[in-house]
Amino acid sequence: MKLNSFRKSTVHHRPGTLRKIPFTGEMTMAAGAPQSLDSNELAVAFCGAGDNGPFIDKLVDRSWEEAQAGSSLDEVCQLIENSIKEAYREFGEIYQRGYCPHAELIYGVKLSGDSKLFSAYGPVVTEKYEYCSGGIGCYMANFLAARMYKDYRNLHQCVILAAYILLQAKEHVEGCGGESHIAVLRNDGVSGKVDWRRVDAINKLVEYADSEAGELVLQKANLSKSKEEFNETVERIRDTLEIMRDAQIQELERATSLCFSFGRALGALYKGPETDEYGLPKPSDEEGKQ
Repeated sequence: MKLNSFRKSTVHHRPGTLRKIPFTGEMTMAAGAPQSLDSNELAVAFCGAGDNGPFIDKLVDRSWEEAQAGSSLDEVCQLIENSIKEAYREFGEIYQRGYCPHAELIYGVKLSGDSKLFSAYGPVVTEKYEYCSGGIGCYMANFLAARMYKDYRNLHQCVILAAYILLQAKEHVEGCGGESHIAVLRNDGVSGKVDWRRVDAINKLVEYADSEAGELVLQKANLSKSKEEFNETVERIRDTLEIMRDAQIQELERATSLCFSFGRALGALYKGPETDEYGLPKPSDEEGKQ
């Protein structure tokens, strides 16, 4: 799981022709088509923070180039680490002493049904085993993750938690902003970037649920309220959240249906792939496996 407030992010995978797709602000995603991967393909997701965007791009591009030469997960991870260290060694000789750019990277590597998570603070690379945060919003991310991340969270919960932490960082940390982009690297099944419509729906739900949770805390700690009054408050909050959740589900279904209808209007042979809960092609869909 990767929790961060970084300025740049990229996703790479080995098959296909590499291309870059610009997003709002300074975020980019690099991938071949299609932008979904099965469990046997090499995939690396990078996030980077720092005051020198071109230097972050250079670190990521060189790391990806080196990674493609690896044949196993451990070899790929070592090649990426070596590339990062070599970049700092090279640019450290070019810049005047003390002026070499510094970057924080978080990256996940997936290959042959297994994956690993790393952080790179400058040239120092460390493997992470639960979650990792970085950038200007790392203190907020660490605070929330420490409260909400347990020994085990399933993928659904991790995606929701990532969306919630990004929302709070953008709301309360100066310098954090822009759109939320969430990617998943599955050990088994399809990996890729979570559909933006689903991310938007999750953001709306967690934002509303967060405000209601505050009300619930105040009511629960109010010892002057009777049991009946407290139960009435809980039922009201539950009903409100249920209505909000149902509305977001319907809105997401309408948006997805409209997208496919628009695609069919552009070409009679267009047929959108069957997708999972993250907007990625299901493993059983042959188009999603290519």
